[in-house]
Amino acid sequence: MKFNSIPKFVVNLERRPDRLESIVKEMEYIGWDYEHFKAVDTNSHVGCTRSHTTLIKEAKEKGYESILIIEDDCVIMPYAKSLIKQIEEIGEFEWGVFNLAPTLARPVNRSEKYPLLIDLTNLPPAKEHERGIFATNMIMYHHSIYDRVLEMTEPWKEGYYAIDDYIYREIMSKHQSYCPIVPIGPQQSGWSDVSGGNYNNYYAQTYNWNLYSPVKVPNNCYDFNNMSQLKKSNQHIEYTYES
Repeated sequence: MKFNSIPKFVVNLERRPDRLESIVKEMEYIGWDYEHFKAVDTNSHVGCTRSHTTLIKEAKEKGYESILIIEDDCVIMPYAKSLIKQIEEIGEFEWGVFNLAPTLARPVNRSEKYPLLIDLTNLPPAKEHERGIFATNMIMYHHSIYDRVLEMTEPWKEGYYAIDDYIYREIMSKHQSYCPIVPIGPQQSGWSDVSGGNYNNYYAQTYNWNLYSPVKVPNNCYDFNNMSQLKKSNQHIEYTYES
């Protein structure tokens, strides 16, 4: 897996220039080239779904091996470059979905084959209140599951499911999927155009990660303000995994 060669699309609502300004800075920080995609605006989860399915249709038509969709509320972790380089050294492996920063709402296990990855398919038991694995703020789709995701364009599915719930229930459970052992691009906190409210997303994602994952977010990145200070001078830090 070579991240630089994967086509990347930044999804941004036209009425959120503040978010566009923010994500442009994040892309400059990590050094990724990307295309800007004007998000489908329905003021609901349907717009998010349609943005993803539209881009996946394009990827399928153009014969892309895989595609990375980046929503405009992502923030790149200071250790991202280091961890990505280590993941690339794994070489090629089979995957359907590679979620770079899911919201964990249930226990997960580290992959037995790949120590730098969390296995999102072979999951340990969960309690009734532990709902699943969510968020599509930075997510890669492999061509092998394009058609499965595009089944969401059926009207009843599009209205019934949020795309992250559909991916959790219908794709990750059936097609081997992964995420990094720590999140690479979690969501910023702020106003959600999908849910219509202010949410402390960064805290929720990092807190839940440390609650449900066997590998914890580094202490210097757990707090958003501390993490931001590390990036002020455009610095990157090394990620070291200790088993």
